[in-house]
Amino acid sequence: MSVDIEERYTALVSKMDVHIKGVGQVGAVDAGLICTLKDASSVVGRLVRSQGDAFRLTATDEFGNASLESYPSGKLLLRLVRLHMPNDNRFNVLYTLEPYLEMAMSKVKEFGLYHLCMTWGFKRPVNEAEMLMKHLNECVNQIRKSVKTKAFIARLNSYQRSSNKNYKELTGYVDALFERYSRLLVLRVDLSYSKENAKTAQAVAKQDRERLFGNARSNKLFDDMVGYIWKLEHGPEKGFHYHMMFFFDGSKVREDVTLARRVGEYWSDVVTKGRGLYFNCNANKFGYKTRGVGMIDHTDAQLRKGLREAVIYLTKTDLYMKLQTEGRGMGKGLSPGPKGPRGRPRAISPPGSAQSRGIAAEGP
Repeated sequence: MSVDIEERYTALVSKMDVHIKGVGQVGAVDAGLICTLKDASSVVGRLVRSQGDAFRLTATDEFGNASLESYPSGKLLLRLVRLHMPNDNRFNVLYTLEPYLEMAMSKVKEFGLYHLCMTWGFKRPVNEAEMLMKHLNECVNQIRKSVKTKAFIARLNSYQRSSNKNYKELTGYVDALFERYSRLLVLRVDLSYSKENAKTAQAVAKQDRERLFGNARSNKLFDDMVGYIWKLEHGPEKGFHYHMMFFFDGSKVREDVTLARRVGEYWSDVVTKGRGLYFNCNANKFGYKTRGVGMIDHTDAQLRKGLREAVIYLTKTDLYMKLQTEGRGMGKGLSPGPKGPRGRPRAISPPGSAQSRGIAAEGP
């Protein structure tokens, strides 16, 4: 794996389901699904690079029957078919597979391999065996050829570009906040729904998120907030939920754990009227391998590196599949204004205004 792929896979693995006593489920990606998609991605990669026939005929017996023998590329095809790839309607509505997996699985379905690969090794009349051999070999050939088409390359570039673009935009946004403020109090809060409300529709989750940031314009709790980042995700048990980062002016506020708790309670008690849950990541910040939350000075390279990794967590998890969102699946606040003549800290907008809180005027 390249450095970029390693970063994205690490971010994805970090989202595996973990259950914490007294807290419940933290994370939302099924571990078995990650392993299956990773295995399938590896198989497809090797398959498109393979050469030669996937299957050949064995010698005809005295009854005029023959069977097929699988060669390296054929064994890869069979392995791909035998993986338990998600194929139910709910998954297909919610997610889009990355281009290599999507293309390969579409060929598997097009050639009817789920049924054929259960009986491929059986003996049959030689003419039937030859037809099956050609059918399976043609499937492999089409998989190999598909990745060289302009349409596939364009789709692949688009898929990879979006997460890279989001990462660059968000790291640039965070850097701009540090240019504007000497210290930032960074909160990481996951906002979700109770088990009874885990099937909350995406449109309702969007309304709740808009209500949160709309209310923030006039709520004193957010007076010193200077920016935010949000990412919509979906888990098999948690349903739709948000990973949130809130940035507060570190010269005006302290006690990140308490502030994160108050934000979480505001979501659960006020915004969702009891339907919501939250997880206060700041309360467990010293349990992270690299800490990127809490009070961070603009000169603290180590904590800023941890914050960068937190942004990777938000933006680079679409390694094997992407959530199909109604509208945007990620957003951020307004970029801060230019720094004043005296350097940090610099108050440009009136205190308490939407712009001073980094809240986008057009809505989050």
